[in-house]
Amino acid sequence: MDRTIDFVSTNEGAGARADPEAAIRKLDGADIILFSVQDLFGYLKAHATMSGIQRVQAGIALYAIEHEDERVGFILNDLSDKYRDGEFLLIDNAAFREVIAYASGERVDHEHLRGMLARCEAEAHVIRPRPANTIILLGAFWGHGNTMDRYVTAKRDGVKLGAYVYDIIPVTHPEYCDADLVRDFSMSVGEMGLVVDFVFTISDYTRETLARLFRENGGRDIPMRTVPLAHSLTVPDISVESWPAALRKIKGRPYVAYVSTVEGRKNHLYVVNAWRQMIDQGVDVPDLVFVGRRGWRISGLMDLLDGTNYLDGRVHIVHDLSDSELNSIYANCRFTVFTSFVEGWGLPVGESLIHHVPCAASRTSSLPEVGGVFVDYLDPLNLRQGVVVLRKLIEDHDYREARRQQIREHFVPRSWDDVGRDFIEKVREEIATGYPARTIHPPLPQGVKFTLGDLVSRPILMHDYVPSPMRLALVGSFYHLERFGAWMRGNVGEFTFQTDLPAGEEVVVYAELEVRDKATGRDISITVADAGGEAPPRWQTIADTGQRLYRTRGKVGEGGLCTIVLEVSGTLNAVEFDSRLFAIGLAAIGYARATDSALREDLVERFTFQDMSRGGRGR
Repeated sequence: MDRTIDFVSTNEGAGARADPEAAIRKLDGADIILFSVQDLFGYLKAHATMSGIQRVQAGIALYAIEHEDERVGFILNDLSDKYRDGEFLLIDNAAFREVIAYASGERVDHEHLRGMLARCEAEAHVIRPRPANTIILLGAFWGHGNTMDRYVTAKRDGVKLGAYVYDIIPVTHPEYCDADLVRDFSMSVGEMGLVVDFVFTISDYTRETLARLFRENGGRDIPMRTVPLAHSLTVPDISVESWPAALRKIKGRPYVAYVSTVEGRKNHLYVVNAWRQMIDQGVDVPDLVFVGRRGWRISGLMDLLDGTNYLDGRVHIVHDLSDSELNSIYANCRFTVFTSFVEGWGLPVGESLIHHVPCAASRTSSLPEVGGVFVDYLDPLNLRQGVVVLRKLIEDHDYREARRQQIREHFVPRSWDDVGRDFIEKVREEIATGYPARTIHPPLPQGVKFTLGDLVSRPILMHDYVPSPMRLALVGSFYHLERFGAWMRGNVGEFTFQTDLPAGEEVVVYAELEVRDKATGRDISITVADAGGEAPPRWQTIADTGQRLYRTRGKVGEGGLCTIVLEVSGTLNAVEFDSRLFAIGLAAIGYARATDSALREDLVERFTFQDMSRGGRGR
């Protein structure tokens, strides 16, 4: 029986390998999984070592290559605009495994690593996935050239799409995150809700929180399943120890370790205040060793440490330890602490247990899923209760050693093979699921003036953006958002959104455009594509630069879709210090049924006047 090749090699392009058979010979089944590792490549180009999310991708990828080599592939997005939307670069599995092995080593030469990444990209094949394929966003879906707009065309082509979500902390706890991250992450979560078919999460807590976010903000009921992480980023050889030179002064002294980036969300201040309170109570406290780089939102912590001379020399902060040095930290500490306010998983808790070390951790978010019955839990908002837990671990030697023995005898860590096997099995089950066809276009209600610049200049409100993730309407035709709006790529662009109107209903569309310098004298056309997807251009000459309001009319297409086609005549040239080709930009858009004169009048006023009757600061 003939078998169909489920994705094909397309134009080779610069840098693509010449032999298409090398890319497609194993891709002759209906259950091929393509893992997007774009953000892993982007991260390793900027950093010599992998952080948490990158190590998770590496662990799952290694399992997939070892056990599913002929049925999996790894793809990158084209960030150079050489190829068409919906096309990806398929990298060689063996070469990718070599990258992971090198980046996971004790010593990494960053230039050599970058060279390995460049070779992977240069030898990659250009492919266009077909409906029988499944793409999994294995890492960050909010940055590193890995955002949802990169996958919309594939999804519209019929490809199944899944995402692995680590946490949604920038949405639920924005106070712990950079403002730009909060904005980008919030928009990406809303867009994920429209585009993906299914979601895996690293913990039940993350899954329940994400499902509630969509439910409470008008989103889809997305199929979600949990694939818990391993209890450690690596498989540590805990027998190899090397005491850190930076801590030579405290070697042999009792101490408690907190292994984590030193940032506000991790709540190191709680531990320092607990130590201060116990000192006031006369407790002979051990030293505190914070292992991790200094991050953000820690000014209060550092002010306290500076003001108390680091609790009279009892607090020590170190970072960039080798695996053997970290093993030594674990092996010689009384116990560990992890008082974070919120986590997606909580790897430091698992690492402590793997080293057979008792741990005091927050009873919040996902941490009980990691620590189970082997952890002593505390309330990160109740210092008095936390002091009781910590004091018992400090003063009760028999209890502490009993906990250590319990961990040694009964704790069974989850390995990366467990994670990889669980992940692949659940993806296979999703592949076998038939998902109903649905529109992958954001809805825009009648009478609403959508101002593109608001997405970068105002807070993202999830109850508005989850139901209508309008950034996706720009896919393929516009450059990144700016405060005025977005410049259209080249001479022709489309802006498509979903309406609640029947096919053939006539609408009037209002578009506020930004015209760049030297664009005057060109002809411009703005049309509404008809039900067949095409509309004859209606040309007018551009007279002025700056913002101009245009009006056009046409009929809604099949399924209630409305596509606005923008065209500009002439050859476009890049300006100095900017390689983009553009002449006009879209600042705002809105529409109304042609027969609804009252709504049309109101919409025109929204475009024409600054409304002083709403809001305002007052005096």
